[in-house]
Amino acid sequence: MRLFIWELMCGGSFPDSEWDNSLAIEGRSMLHALLRDAARISGLNVAVIWDPRFDQMEIPVAKIARPESVVEAQQLFEEFVEWSDVTLLIAPEIDSVLTSQALLVEGIGRQLCGPNPAAIAQCSDKFLLTDILTEAGVPCLSTFEFFVDHTTAEQLRFPCVVKPRDGAGSQETFLVQNAFEFARLQRLWARSSLLRQAIWQPYVAGRAVSVAILISPEQYRYEPLPVCEQLLSNDGRFHYLGGSLPAADLDPVPIQKLAVDACRAVPGLRGYVGVDLIIPSDVNEGPLIVEINPRLTTSYLGYSHQCEQNILERWLNPLPAQPTLTWKTGRIRYAPDGTITSQDLKTESPLAE
Repeated sequence: MRLFIWELMCGGSFPDSEWDNSLAIEGRSMLHALLRDAARISGLNVAVIWDPRFDQMEIPVAKIARPESVVEAQQLFEEFVEWSDVTLLIAPEIDSVLTSQALLVEGIGRQLCGPNPAAIAQCSDKFLLTDILTEAGVPCLSTFEFFVDHTTAEQLRFPCVVKPRDGAGSQETFLVQNAFEFARLQRLWARSSLLRQAIWQPYVAGRAVSVAILISPEQYRYEPLPVCEQLLSNDGRFHYLGGSLPAADLDPVPIQKLAVDACRAVPGLRGYVGVDLIIPSDVNEGPLIVEINPRLTTSYLGYSHQCEQNILERWLNPLPAQPTLTWKTGRIRYAPDGTITSQDLKTESPLAE
């Protein structure tokens, strides 16, 4: 099988002013984790586009190109899709880039290793997704449209969270405590391109967790992976600091069930899908869906390290009647750069070990 793995931030698609940020760090880590798993699959030939501004790639692949411009990167993307049997896309949902690249793959006539474009588009639009989940009876955060130039403090319920309607990686995400903060931040938001289309959600205090689901619609199989704790900054910006696996002191079953129910509500999801949830501090409230990520998520760093089988191999070959994945004992913490820390031994190791 010929597999083209495309990661937006590593693929030379950004000019100098934008290419090296938090999304790039996570993108490189996810791509490296996938390539390590791919190297353990017999008969799999992998192609990658690699931004020449990054260090030399240490993991050997069958086909690699280093574009010198954004235009060349897009041309190479189409060439590599043509070469491949299957294309696996890793990209944030910002500006519909993930949807547009998925449409391009399908237009070339190649197979997507992941959700179809319609499912990607539905999950990328957080306002639309809330309607879909609510109609399906899936508990989720209330979500409202937010217009930087028109929405007033009187229309909000404080504290609340303002963020892009199609954002990822907590980019341009703000906790707003009161009307005074709203007035101060509104001047900042007016200069943000990511908030041209935005939403607001009532802030729910609690634990942020995530669950990845391996979905094989052909086999009617939805396999939830362990629940991960999300580590977020406490400065009101929710910057992603990594996660821990498995999440401590909670019953994973209802959380995994809710994540599966959310995925079932969106036709066209397949492969690896990440679901973000909040577990309210109020013990009388159950978990709520925050969003569905129709793509690989940074939690894969932890999953790949702890799974006793090869997750990518299961993803590429979703055969019927496969045994459930099994997991190493102990709890780990994974950082966005791919560093793994054993929570039991307090030692660090690179993801490759």
